[in-house]
Amino acid sequence: MLTDLFDDDTTPLLRRLGERPRGGGAPQDEETRRQVLAALADSEQSPAEVLRAAELMGAALYQSPFLDTVAAAELFPLSPGRTVALALRENGTDNPATPAPFVLRDGRVTAVRRFVAFASDVDDLLVVGGTTAALVPVEQPGVRTRRQDDVGRGDLHTVELQDAVAQVRDVTADYPAVLARARLRHAAYLVGAAQAAIRLTADHLRERKVFGQPLAKSTALAYRLAALHAEAEAVRALVGTEPSPRTGAQAVLLAGAVARQSAEEAVHLHGARGMTEHSDAQLFYRRAAVDAQWYGTATALRAELLAALSA
Repeated sequence: MLTDLFDDDTTPLLRRLGERPRGGGAPQDEETRRQVLAALADSEQSPAEVLRAAELMGAALYQSPFLDTVAAAELFPLSPGRTVALALRENGTDNPATPAPFVLRDGRVTAVRRFVAFASDVDDLLVVGGTTAALVPVEQPGVRTRRQDDVGRGDLHTVELQDAVAQVRDVTADYPAVLARARLRHAAYLVGAAQAAIRLTADHLRERKVFGQPLAKSTALAYRLAALHAEAEAVRALVGTEPSPRTGAQAVLLAGAVARQSAEEAVHLHGARGMTEHSDAQLFYRRAAVDAQWYGTATALRAELLAALSA
């Protein structure tokens, strides 16, 4: 059961497992990550259950190729146990809805993709460019990965492909719907992160006393957390709607905003301690800075929605 995997005892531990400090060496949690990924892969794969898994992962800030693999499986048949990372950006501000084209020659791909999560851990990369998608095995001479440091302390890489062998197909008809579902799953992840940041802050306010009274007694602070909780619940309702390019963009835009706001409030209300390594508040803040724009910056998503509404 996913609730057993992400319970109150394991969730704080999983938050720390995903950290990749700046300039740090090889991660020390490969076995645990493999076990968690296997548990996720073995869970019920209905759309509702995957959304629930995404939300639980968000609460744990758990970074895994599971959601990328789910998206890739909607475009290419995957062998059991194979994992995939989405490689959608040539530059950091690229909108995944309109990925930059790549060079394709005789079934071989040449491209550069940046900010690719888990590129050194997965079996395949899903590279999308224009109307074409390519499934590229990582273990081959034409694939080179280089880890990047990022403020979210994630597991990000720059990937360089030079005449890499790949399975290729036209995704003109399929990619918009696949992206919409991937965005809804990521929005669920962000909602989980937002709700967990709110709970973390509420627990802190109950414990922190000023003039003999817990800060949770402050009506102003309680209202601020209640407003954020209501926003997160509204986005959760949107995540559960019928997938479409419009709902996917709306959900991931709004979820990113509430995740950032909840993380900012967590750091603020934890005070100076919230910015230290001992507090999980700074973890939420770091991850929200990256995860909120994973499927498009706020500017790009608003432009995309404006074009959809105009049409």
